[in-house]
Amino acid sequence: MRKVLLYTSIAIIVLFSFCILKEYVQVSIYPIIRNYEKTKLLTSLEGYDTIKTDHFTIYFKDHERDIGELTGNIAEQYYDTVCSYFDHYPKDIIPIIIYDDEKEIMDTVKIKGATPPLGVYYSGTINLLSPYLWIEGVDIEREYKENTPVIHEFTHLIVDEKTRGNYPLWLTEGLALFMEKETIGFEWKEGIGETSRISLKNLNDNFNAIETGVAYRKSYEIVSDLSTQYEFDKINLLLDNLGIGSNVNTSLKKAFKLDISEIGY
Repeated sequence: MRKVLLYTSIAIIVLFSFCILKEYVQVSIYPIIRNYEKTKLLTSLEGYDTIKTDHFTIYFKDHERDIGELTGNIAEQYYDTVCSYFDHYPKDIIPIIIYDDEKEIMDTVKIKGATPPLGVYYSGTINLLSPYLWIEGVDIEREYKENTPVIHEFTHLIVDEKTRGNYPLWLTEGLALFMEKETIGFEWKEGIGETSRISLKNLNDNFNAIETGVAYRKSYEIVSDLSTQYEFDKINLLLDNLGIGSNVNTSLKKAFKLDISEIGY
């Protein structure tokens, strides 16, 4: 009987150690994979001109130099504000790629669907659809500044770096929407009044199965509520715990002393 208990205890210890090692290996290897994909993407850009700012390199086609310059100005304008929230300043110069072709951006970032996104964060790069393709009949410069996707995608990059890729979709989308509200005043309103039926656990486990507008709104509401009830440092603590390989529930407990089932109502 003692041998059985001993072997059982050893098996549990080995399994627990394997899980910890697996989580550590995953967050350790991820930056290497991300940098490889980034390099691969950037070397594939033919016919693009560049503008360098203090923290960004903007890639664009020559006929959209005005958009390249405007994008660089917007990115630099909000760089310190966003970074200070997360207490994280990226070490590398950040590539921002502006596409004048809808199919090209979708093929490059490997997404499918009928409607191209205005912006996509992908492997350390910020990919943007040219505003000439989605702004019509108004002052493009003003509209682009007021509804720019730059901040949203830059937030995704910071979350990705801090967590080493170990984050749930609701968290990165909620934070990106929160930062848009804090900086340019844009608030995601689709799904208002439809989120009470969704728990955080459901959002965490089934994000893609929930109607997109509602999932995004719920994510924003959770992040906004956490920021209001706690210091933003607690959100950074959550991200830091994810960054060492902890799962989301363990990280929530460490940061907020709450289980995933106790958040979001």
